[in-house]
Amino acid sequence: MKMGRQLLLFMIVVIVMGGCGNVITEDQLIGGTWLVTNGYEDGEIGGDPVCPGYEEGMEFIDEEKVYVIAEEKEISYSLSESDEGMEIIFFYPNGEIDFFTITMEKENGFGLNGSGVSKTRNCYFERQE
Repeated sequence: MKMGRQLLLFMIVVIVMGGCGNVITEDQLIGGTWLVTNGYEDGEIGGDPVCPGYEEGMEFIDEEKVYVIAEEKEISYSLSESDEGMEIIFFYPNGEIDFFTITMEKENGFGLNGSGVSKTRNCYFERQE
């Protein structure tokens, strides 16, 4: 009986730890310039990117601010976990908000898929140091 409880506890820990692997932190985004290189749909890199306003790239400055190159402005952002995975929200000074799911494909690459009114937007970014 004791062995069964230990096995169950081990399985629970493995499942919980496995779920933590998809969490993206601000530290992973800060540094370098992130440039659009492809589209990103259904977890696949490729196709034409559709990301108006972000097509020239961005630079994550710190845990709260990102510089959007095409807009030539610094805006706020927030990362959070949602039912669909990780979500990033961009907050513009004029009150506009863009919602995306964000998937870190590798250390220097992530995909964005729009949510809500931005649902058709998708793009894949790679970091240039």
